[in-house]
Amino acid sequence: MQTLPDKTFLTGPQVQARYQKSHVTLWRWVRDPELGFPAPMQINRLNYWRVSDLEAWEAAQAMQGAA
Repeated sequence: MQTLPDKTFLTGPQVQARYQKSHVTLWRWVRDPELGFPAPMQINRLNYWRVSDLEAWEAAQAMQGAA
């Protein structure tokens, strides 16, 4: 059986802390198709983001900045 890392998902407040942004900013980012910010998955009406999705988005942002 494979075990998952403890930090597979981040909650909304954890994502806010990661980017130092408000919940309103995250809400806007998710709804901006040009930005490509990963959509959260909802569990019991709470938002959770996959760390791997956030890291992929960060890498894409870094590539755009380098271009």
